[in-house]
Amino acid sequence: MQQRIITEEIVKSIDKWNAELEKRGHHHPWVTVKDVNKVGRRHLHRCPKQKREIHLLSDGEKRAYKVLVWRPDTLLVKEQVPLDLNETLDIANELGFLHSGDYKTKAAHVMSTDFYTEHVIFDSGELVKRAYNFKYWNQLWTIDENGRLKKKHYRVWQKIEIEKIYWKRRGIKLFLISEREATKLICWNLDWFATEANAIVSDSEKLEFSQAFYDSWYENKFLNCVDHIINAGNQLSLDFKRSQTVFKQAALHRILKLDLTQRIFLREPLKVLP
Repeated sequence: MQQRIITEEIVKSIDKWNAELEKRGHHHPWVTVKDVNKVGRRHLHRCPKQKREIHLLSDGEKRAYKVLVWRPDTLLVKEQVPLDLNETLDIANELGFLHSGDYKTKAAHVMSTDFYTEHVIFDSGELVKRAYNFKYWNQLWTIDENGRLKKKHYRVWQKIEIEKIYWKRRGIKLFLISEREATKLICWNLDWFATEANAIVSDSEKLEFSQAFYDSWYENKFLNCVDHIINAGNQLSLDFKRSQTVFKQAALHRILKLDLTQRIFLREPLKVLP
């Protein structure tokens, strides 16, 4: 096996990225939406939580980002994070795997992780760092004739193993996330809630509203969502506009725990999680 090589061109790209990172003073993705020429949908998403533009290279990545960034324990999400090329080449050599690169020129490509995240454990205040690789489920798995789950596309798994070891050396676990965890329904709900992401609502107001909402729901689970919002608002002397704002913020931050696997409509019942 002839391993990939580090070319002058890729060194210049790395130097350019480092200069851009220093100039901006905050995270800059290794791959941007302008860099990708493949056929498919790409998204330059303005995130109301991180207050910057996020580069997402597929519909699936966009949904995965939303699920990760709106977790209540999430402090930070960086997308398209480059891995040190010398180190990933060393790992590939140790494993006996061919590094990601150009099969014609033999030039090595810089590998990147889709998402690097930081989370807080509320009980202890401990900071937890994680890495996430987004892949569509059928890129990773297949079901054989006996109904058993089997890995597919061995090259994809080899690259994941290189990435996994890279992060493990830093004490960080790599997780796989697919469209099965970041569904269209969950993200539809998050997008609806996020329309009030920048509204000013205190934690105490969200807590009080959530408790009033629970009281209404447990009294009559078959009422429509809007009825519970009105009932909770009346209990706290809020008009409907304010009640809906507080509802969306409480649900977005998971203070109000709702079943997001079903699409939530104002004029339909909804399910509260225990």
